[in-house]
Amino acid sequence: MASPALLLSAVGIFALVANIVVHKKREIGIRMALGSTIGQAMYQIGRSGVVASLAGFCARTDPRGGRASDTRFSVDVYDVPTLAVIVQTLLLVTLLARTLPTLKIARIDPASTLREE
Repeated sequence: MASPALLLSAVGIFALVANIVVHKKREIGIRMALGSTIGQAMYQIGRSGVVASLAGFCARTDPRGGRASDTRFSVDVYDVPTLAVIVQTLLLVTLLARTLPTLKIARIDPASTLREE
């Protein structure tokens, strides 16, 4: 049950960051032509995927789902170690899912980007 949700989260974050890279290709090319480093551009674009994930963590709903108690799978609703592992796993998946699209920034040629439009 958790594996498809984790996979869906990774694909969503990957798609979000890849879409940002495609839409901001001209902006990235201009920044790099003006002296921005590849690392700075990668940080700026990759940060948006992490911020979106953190917003999802913060915007959680009632973990009980409106019920007084829920002990399915022998895990308490407020089981801190389990929640910590879940958050760490999702953060790791977030960092991995944003890495591939941000690596595309290294292949952007500022001169050809400026000539395109």
